[in-house]
Amino acid sequence: MWFKNLQIFKFMESFTESAENLATQFDAHRFLPCRSVDMSTQGFVPPNGDKEGTLVYAGNGFLLFCLQREDKIVPATVVKQMLDEKVAEIEMAQGRKVRKREKENLKEDIMHQLVMRAFSKISKTYAYIDTIDGYLVVNASNHAKAEEFSVALRGVLGSLKIEVPKVQSVTTLLTHWLKTNEYPAEFTVNDQCILSDPKDKGSIRCQRQNLFAEDIQNLIHEGRMVAELSLSWSEQVSFSMKEDFSVKSLKYLELVQDQSRDVAAESSAARFDADFTIMAGTLRNLIRGLFEAFGAKA
Repeated sequence: MWFKNLQIFKFMESFTESAENLATQFDAHRFLPCRSVDMSTQGFVPPNGDKEGTLVYAGNGFLLFCLQREDKIVPATVVKQMLDEKVAEIEMAQGRKVRKREKENLKEDIMHQLVMRAFSKISKTYAYIDTIDGYLVVNASNHAKAEEFSVALRGVLGSLKIEVPKVQSVTTLLTHWLKTNEYPAEFTVNDQCILSDPKDKGSIRCQRQNLFAEDIQNLIHEGRMVAELSLSWSEQVSFSMKEDFSVKSLKYLELVQDQSRDVAAESSAARFDADFTIMAGTLRNLIRGLFEAFGAKA
């Protein structure tokens, strides 16, 4: 449940729905497994893993959700092989070429046969709403996955007025931080970055490097821009800040881990509640720090 990636969306108006009202709305969108003929299905499941639990986990002004997806695994190479064999068999037996439309029908029949016998892959996407600060945070490594979650959430709520936060150019500001060695005191520049060339679109990945060393600084002075930068914040988390204002490779440092260990949870439910409270509170403060550093508009 500990989020490793942050795709952040700002609500365009206050979110006022209660957890109780939401639970009723979500119940109609509960996850149902694939039937034998289904390629995929998705729906919401209890975030804390309790099969009989609520689909909306609430605490300290946060609302946590979990979207589960099941996909049948049908390798394209297997479909092609079976289709080629079937086409060859027809052409040899009937002495004619199999037309395009007939091939498409054969492919559909093969897919139907394979789907009924296919293995399934289960994936989960967690997200929460901060009702106090007014944003949606999705634990997704890319915007497409976050968009998939927001579409599902919009299907439950009927409407979802959110937007990507309006901030200064992340690339410009991160480049300035590296170029001048001047940045907010609560942040620390770590040892990894990606430098991009605005002209030829090429990039250089720097890992385990002193980013203020002369060779890297020369690249920046020659016009390279920072597309991604590894940072730490307030000795609580480390992460990579991307040019689209998303966060990836999020790690919780000793200070946060100690908070979790210090909680004497007597059950798995109590442990989940404690960890979610600690994580969400930490991320609320981190996001506030990011909004301030990157000049996010209210």
